[in-house]
Amino acid sequence: MKIAIYGKPYKNQLNTSIQNILDTAKKAGFEVVIYERFAKFLKDEGHIDKSFPTFSRKNVAIEAFQCLVSVGGDGTLLDTLTIVKDSGVPVIGLNAGRLGFITSVSIDEFEAILKDIKEEKITCDERTLLKVETKRKIFGDFPYALNELTILKKDSASMISIACHLNGEFLNTYWADGIIVATPTGSTAYSLSCGGPIIVPGSENAVITPIAPHNLNVRPLVISNDSELQLAADGRSEEFLISLDSRSRTIYPGEIVRISKAPFTFKLLRPNRHSFISTLRNKLAWGFDKRND
Repeated sequence: MKIAIYGKPYKNQLNTSIQNILDTAKKAGFEVVIYERFAKFLKDEGHIDKSFPTFSRKNVAIEAFQCLVSVGGDGTLLDTLTIVKDSGVPVIGLNAGRLGFITSVSIDEFEAILKDIKEEKITCDERTLLKVETKRKIFGDFPYALNELTILKKDSASMISIACHLNGEFLNTYWADGIIVATPTGSTAYSLSCGGPIIVPGSENAVITPIAPHNLNVRPLVISNDSELQLAADGRSEEFLISLDSRSRTIYPGEIVRISKAPFTFKLLRPNRHSFISTLRNKLAWGFDKRND
């Protein structure tokens, strides 16, 4: 059985535990392959004591792995989508970040979760994705997002307008700094910080959240994730920023962006004792009120 280890080459609290992670995986009977840039960083920093087999984005048969282990925060885990793609290979998020809604597994649980994988006693959540289409195909051959699509003004210029059609019908022109279209997974990220609702994964919804809207009566809107959206930005600037999770590109006034539900899902492994509700309570400190004592 093989597992892939993915991480970014920057310092975090789990780097000093990488050797322990690798030893734990080997002890559990797994063959380990490490993302090449991460492996070089770990070796240069003295966090691993020998070379391990490596993989790159351009050179990986991801279907050969039992799972991919993301070491870092939620941003690191989002990057794994462009590695696993539509292969169906599940991902585990080891939390080395500050909050971590989708990287909810601690290093102390890693040995137990590997045992659960071997014994098939683990929960696999299937998270819906967004598909984003533009005429220029600005996101290449993989225009998918686990968290959100965002359109933003690119500089400190005045607000922009974003015309939005829902299932072919005009919905609204948002006068704002930008707009977010988020999945349930992304509802606890940028959308939440802009006043959007928390959506429980599996609810088959998405949310449109304006960023600093100029009209006070404009609010986030929850829609079915089977809906099709069409967005087009305009304003005084000659270009705008469009982001798909952690990937950013430039779009131009009037350029049409089409958003729909992706034809496949992202598989996220978690221990049976974990749940989205328990993660909310722990991460947002819900229930930690002296009045509950």
